[in-house]
Amino acid sequence: MTISKETLFPFLIYNTPIQYNKHITLHPVTMNDIILFQVLSQSIIVRKNSIFHEKKIIKMSYLEFLIYCYGNKDIEAQYGIQGLSQYIIYAIQLLKLCCKNADIKISEQTGLIMINNEIITPDIFDDLRRIIIIQNNIDFEIDEFLNYDTEKSLLKAESVQNMNRNKVAIEDYIDSLIIILNTTEERIMNMSIRKFWRYIKRFKLYEDYTIAKTGEASGMVKYKEPIKHWIISLDEDDKYKHLKTDEQTLKSKIG
Repeated sequence: MTISKETLFPFLIYNTPIQYNKHITLHPVTMNDIILFQVLSQSIIVRKNSIFHEKKIIKMSYLEFLIYCYGNKDIEAQYGIQGLSQYIIYAIQLLKLCCKNADIKISEQTGLIMINNEIITPDIFDDLRRIIIIQNNIDFEIDEFLNYDTEKSLLKAESVQNMNRNKVAIEDYIDSLIIILNTTEERIMNMSIRKFWRYIKRFKLYEDYTIAKTGEASGMVKYKEPIKHWIISLDEDDKYKHLKTDEQTLKSKIG
């Protein structure tokens, strides 16, 4: 099974739990747990095939990769990824956060992860990983490969741009949305992370649209292109798309 955004679209509209199968249901994480989620989710967004040069690692499934790195301080230091040697533990904790009330454990006999007595195979793990990323609006595409040196250059460029901007903490966003929606902090904190950021993005679009239309209506401002309405898709075009390729294509090349 391969989970895609199209597959999950009906569920994402309402931010409802997603039943993967009869044993496993994933719940959207709420703003109450955003800090914990940000820490744990690092375990499922390592660019394995971009960062690591060893063929044996590229050929591994993501779950096999996490298990391989467990307790391996050398590889953590070699690639400068703090916490990598514990990422499999982070991933299990993330599953516990997303699969509410599920019985999640590691089998003493086999060492395999089990959710409600179902063994989590590498394929199932990939599906669950994909659902968590999509359901919680993490800006990461599992199937894309981006050359590591290129990615570092892009991140450096973004960092330079961000230095010239005011730093906004998550608490500032929360406070702002409370005022915008004229609501309570309790309601915001019980909102799913995905829905929270959609509200923030939607308001920004609405604000920009209102300012542009006001300027146009005054007759003092003219635009070369029609003003885009604020009720549009929030899925932005990937400006780095031409630099990326599919991970399966990469694996087929290395044999």
